[in-house]
Order: sequence, then C-alpha cells, then structure tokens
Amino acid sequence: MLDLTNHKTAFNSVGWFIPAFVQVGYLCEIEQAISKGAITDQKHLESALAPLYLPEHVAAMVCERYPLDPFVREYKAIIGESVEAHFLGLGHAAIAALVPVVEGVARKLLASRLLHEEDVKKVFATLAADCAAEVIQKNIGAVNELLNMFDSFKVFAEKYLYVRSEKYVLSDNTNRHGILHGAFTDAEYGDPIGFYKILGALDFLCLVAELRAPISCFAPGPTERSQRLATYYRTLMAQGQRRPAI
Repeated sequence: MLDLTNHKTAFNSVGWFIPAFVQVGYLCEIEQAISKGAITDQKHLESALAPLYLPEHVAAMVCERYPLDPFVREYKAIIGESVEAHFLGLGHAAIAALVPVVEGVARKLLASRLLHEEDVKKVFATLAADCAAEVIQKNIGAVNELLNMFDSFKVFAEKYLYVRSEKYVLSDNTNRHGILHGAFTDAEYGDPIGFYKILGALDFLCLVAELRAPISCFAPGPTERSQRLATYYRTLMAQGQRRPAI
C-alpha cells in the first residue's frame, strides 16, 4: 500500500492536488521533484503536468469516460469545446468554459448523496468528508490512498480554486472567482496550467462518481475513436501555432 501523505503535502504546497487516473510512478517523480526544490513555481509545475494531458490521454477521457459518467455526461459538449479551445491555444476560453462544469458536477454529486451546501467551498469539503466516511465504512479500495486524495482535493478547492481572488497567491491564477467575475485580465490567467488543473479537478470528480457508479476506476485506454480525436487535437495544435496574434 502506497502512503500518499508526502504527495498530499507536496502537491498542495504548489497549488495542486493528488490527481486521479495518473500512474503512481509519475506521481512519485513529481513529488520528489517538489520535495527536492526542482519544482518551485507554476511554470515548473506546468512542464511537469503537460505529459499528463497529451492529446491521446485527453481524447480517451472525452470519448470513453466523460460520456459514461452519469454526473458528467450532461456537460460533454461544453467539455469538448473547452478541450478544443485548449489545443487550439485559446487558453482563456478553455478555462472559463470548464470552471462552471466542475462546480456543476460537484453539486450534482453532493445532491446524489442527499446533501446540500450553498457555499461552494463547503460543497467540496462536505463531498470529501462524505466520500471519506463511505470509503472507511465500506472498506473501498486502497483506503488510506483514497483518504489522502480526498483531503488533498479539499485543500486545493478551499485554499486555491475557491478562495477569494485577492487572496490567491500563485502566478497561474487558477481561481474560480477571479476568472468568472472578471477580476483577472488577459495577462493574469490563461496558461495551459490552468486548464490542466481544472480538467484534473473534473477527472477527480469522475473518481468520486465511481465510488457508486458502475464505471472502471482506471483511466480508459485508447480506442479507434479516441485515436481519431487525438489526431484532430494535434491538428488543432498545429493550427494554433499559426494563429495570428491579436
């Protein structure tokens, strides 16, 4: 059994969380890089996260996971447009489209557990606490690993994603209030790391859904359909590089 306590501490210290659907070996590499001081800012973290969100992986999630998740599939068109915008280099559009989806899915998950919170930060805290209690009670999976993951995501939501924008301390500004309320301007957010964090948050909520939904807890593998979509994403990346600056 892997102890993820150090991962939780390390990832939260740089404004991230323990992600779902990522190989443990790579998580350990990133944790070591943070602990040794090789990842000290958001640009370093962006470089470390980029291999997790290559077209092939994202396409597999878009084709084979999001449409199957009962709490996510109603947003599949928004997610698809956000992903296209990201690979085309339209970072602000990609992030701004995806932020409300994360909140919507979280609230649906909470309602499915017959719970309700008005304050959005409490949505994630209550969801994490309820999932932790269920995992302990039913002895689901690797209990300690899941508990660390739930707590890590709760810290990310409370300290970064849903903190008041004037209290956000990192350069990437992946913060719901600043983005949706217009407090952040062009230069203040829109880098790929913001997309990685928000899409990673959506993936984490997929993991939460899988505690009760009949869906595999493993990342989907490539299919013929997802490979075609990945090829399209790479075409968008090439087009984005040629897009004239405004």
